[in-house]
Amino acid sequence: MLNGAAVDAAITPLAVQFEGQQLVGSAHLPAGAQHAVLMLHGFTGNRIEFTYFFVMLSRILAARGIAVFRFDFLGCGESDGEFADLTLASQVAQTQHLLANLAQTYPHYTRHLMGFSMGGMVALQAAMNAPDDIHSISLLAPAANMAQLVESIAVANPAAPRADCVDFLALEISQAFRDELAQFAPFSGLATLSLPTLIVHGEADLAVPVAVGEQVAACLPSAIFEAWPEADHAFSRVEHRQRLGERLADFVLSQ
Repeated sequence: MLNGAAVDAAITPLAVQFEGQQLVGSAHLPAGAQHAVLMLHGFTGNRIEFTYFFVMLSRILAARGIAVFRFDFLGCGESDGEFADLTLASQVAQTQHLLANLAQTYPHYTRHLMGFSMGGMVALQAAMNAPDDIHSISLLAPAANMAQLVESIAVANPAAPRADCVDFLALEISQAFRDELAQFAPFSGLATLSLPTLIVHGEADLAVPVAVGEQVAACLPSAIFEAWPEADHAFSRVEHRQRLGERLADFVLSQ
């Protein structure tokens, strides 16, 4: 079960048990909220994200009366587990588990998913598995090119102490994860997902080219796609993040 006392406009610590391990999270719980967003971080990220990306977005959403839940996936941030054991399938299962806990603990909230980069692909897979559990999806630079990204990292970095892993920024990327991504079909089944979806992608994104986001949007029957000039992968300018927070809030509140 989710646990943590609701503190209006404050950050509330949370903990969820998943298959014998602890997922560590944070929540923003404004008084009177009717909507809640579960944020999914990207590859090598965490619930705070690069230069506090998720914290800024959460505060903007909370100021608009939207509750926000953000967690570290297993092996990431402060959650249990090892990064070398990371898989896409596990992150999808963790997301579905978190949605179930959210529904049980806060049944009065309308639930929404938001995923950044690899978290965007996790959000799509979780939504296809349980479309009735959420009301909308927001995707920020969805990384449908994860297989190519991870392979480019793998060939450019040395072997790690753990067998069949490479060492990237002191994180161990496993061969099992690389094999999973090689078999992953990122666009398969998206045409069946009719949930309202907002996709925002920076035109200056060097990690996930804007054309990748356009391809994701083209597969989704109810997608709104926005390409933002000058924005990079992490929307790392103050004006872009402020605008993004307000855009996400508008989208969620319209559902």
